[in-house]
Amino acid sequence: ADSPLSVAVTGKDIVVSLATGPTGALTSTAKQVVDAVNASPAASALVTASTYRGNAGAGLVAAAPATKLSDFLKAPASVTREPFQTKALRIGKTRDGSKVGVFLYCQEHAREWVTPLTCLETAERLLRNYSRDHREVVDDLDIFIMPTVNPDGGHYSLYDFNMQRRNMTNHCPATGAADPAARNSWGVDLNRNFSVGSLFDGYSGASTSCTSDTFAGPAELSEPEARNEVWLTQQFPNIKFAMNTHSYGGYFMWPPGAYKSAGRELLPRVDYGTENYFWEASDHILSAVQAHRGTAIWPGRTGPVPDVLYSAAGNSADEHWFNRGIIGWDFEVGADLYDPATGRFQAVGFQPPFAEGHQEAMEFANGQIAILEVARAFSKDRRRPDSKLRITGGTGTSTSFTFAVNEPANIYYTLDGSRPTFDSPKLAAAAMREGAQQITVNQTVEVRFFAVDIAGNVENNYDPAGNGNNYNDKRVKVGTS
Repeated sequence: ADSPLSVAVTGKDIVVSLATGPTGALTSTAKQVVDAVNASPAASALVTASTYRGNAGAGLVAAAPATKLSDFLKAPASVTREPFQTKALRIGKTRDGSKVGVFLYCQEHAREWVTPLTCLETAERLLRNYSRDHREVVDDLDIFIMPTVNPDGGHYSLYDFNMQRRNMTNHCPATGAADPAARNSWGVDLNRNFSVGSLFDGYSGASTSCTSDTFAGPAELSEPEARNEVWLTQQFPNIKFAMNTHSYGGYFMWPPGAYKSAGRELLPRVDYGTENYFWEASDHILSAVQAHRGTAIWPGRTGPVPDVLYSAAGNSADEHWFNRGIIGWDFEVGADLYDPATGRFQAVGFQPPFAEGHQEAMEFANGQIAILEVARAFSKDRRRPDSKLRITGGTGTSTSFTFAVNEPANIYYTLDGSRPTFDSPKLAAAAMREGAQQITVNQTVEVRFFAVDIAGNVENNYDPAGNGNNYNDKRVKVGTS
């Protein structure tokens, strides 16, 4: 009679002694037991107690024999229940930061099972086939491969809930969706958790709901998985190229990746020279994908993310490009398959049969190898670009012109006879996929200009910060056609 409620812990055994009244009848409510367990330092180090799905817990608790608690997870005991340590491979002959770095990362979204196969296939080829096929890229680059950005979500997707997209961090309130039986609703979309063009900056394509598949998290970079990516690119500033591999749909994309719905206000587009570089590199990369079994990525699925897919607020490619200048792409492996019997294309899904998934990994590993080839060419580029002014039209009172260049490069120019510098106007695109802008003048001008390519080679070895005059100089007269 009159025994107090108490909690005792021995090892991993938690014993709750229920309180009794004057007659020895049990008096502890469920809420009192929950509070007692959570107040015990030893018990709360092992478990967190809660009433069932937000119940007030006013009912009395009955005595019960010892019960072995379960985490309700189906993965074998060999899969740790602790947060999994994210791992990356570093491949290269010289790994001291002196070589151009490339960061290949896969499975930000847990349910995209083909993507870690793609990263691992690329690593396998680089190492096993080093002496036969890939000596040049391994010798001349510093390659970082993260096969799974989201290992906890990946394990849960493989064993418990195949359509899990997010990580396994529960940011829901202590009631409702926080119930362990509702864990399919938990998690942060890691590719919405970065710090550029995020939901918190007003950009579209992410959610504030903790149960949404595009939940951005409680704050930018709140998740350790996202911070791992940032840490890697900060720790190794020689990383100049990146590839984020997702599935499915057969897309090939690059920044910017987000816009604000009001007025469709886009993150700044890459400049005209970089945009041309993306397109030129894409031709090489997508040809490598196609070489495996003829899979072609359609032109309508190639380009900046919002132009071919949707706004993805707070995505990792924007994080790496806008904060650290890393030229990055996004693969969506798993292009639709053509069925000659029906004459239609069939989607392959996030988890195709292994035979199809293996083919996707093989062809997009081709693409990842091609990205390494693009990066190596960048590291070896010492060729200076060559640009020309080209008259495109004229009337009696005006003349229009643009510039042509023999490789992807930016053109800086002046119209007032001054020396062109990196602060001078830069040639822009007329519009998406519409070539270079046309410049129209209504009086005779002295156009001075130079080109600089993506690798930093300046035309004619001109020094924009110096005082030399080895820039290009062209007089444009009104009425010229």
